[in-house]
Amino acid sequence: MSFCCREKIKKRLQIPRGAKGGRTSFCALCKGSITLEASLALPFLLCAVASLLWLFSFTAIQAKGNRSLMEKAQLLAVTVASDTTDPYVRLYGSDHAAFSFMGNSFGGERPVRKAVVRAWVGYTGESFRTGPLDEIVFITPEGAVYHRNRDCTYLKLSIRQLPYSSLEGARNQSGGKYAPCEYCIPGGWSGSMVYITDYGNSYHSIRNCRGLKRTVMAVPLSKVGGRRCCSRCG
Repeated sequence: MSFCCREKIKKRLQIPRGAKGGRTSFCALCKGSITLEASLALPFLLCAVASLLWLFSFTAIQAKGNRSLMEKAQLLAVTVASDTTDPYVRLYGSDHAAFSFMGNSFGGERPVRKAVVRAWVGYTGESFRTGPLDEIVFITPEGAVYHRNRDCTYLKLSIRQLPYSSLEGARNQSGGKYAPCEYCIPGGWSGSMVYITDYGNSYHSIRNCRGLKRTVMAVPLSKVGGRRCCSRCG
């Protein structure tokens, strides 16, 4: 073999050097090669990615189940009659959560969910009592009596409009006449229409007069002060 041929073969087989003068791995010269480090790290990387995907999927399934259970409990709280001694609706649910990975099954237990919603039973006056039982009655800030019935006619006014010319012959349910309201007609009235109630004793010039409004408060009987019992509902 001639000298020129030997030099050409030597140049072809010469291993290139790196940027800092170090020798490049011989495997880098082969197309499609993979290092031993990469072949060992790749399975661990795939397992880590698969574990994260499994965790996200499990969390999404749990959140969907909890949301579905809460929606059912809220629907029952509105539509189903509840025991007033326990105004809470408790709903339980469970499902089988299992995932398969590389031929093995994980998470085969059945987690139990719980949803608690307060039922729409209304306020009975019993929920916040800590002392002895006391009857709940209804009063108004300026009223002189207390009422045992929230729908008492003294609390729920039946307002009607009446011509002023017919006021002289108008009477309330007790047979009494109507006098001018001290709030909206303090100095006389010269209009054509007035407002009266069936159980009131005054006539009014405007419908939204404070004498036609009732601010009703629910209080214990022991807190009514010197008010007497209503003759109609007591």
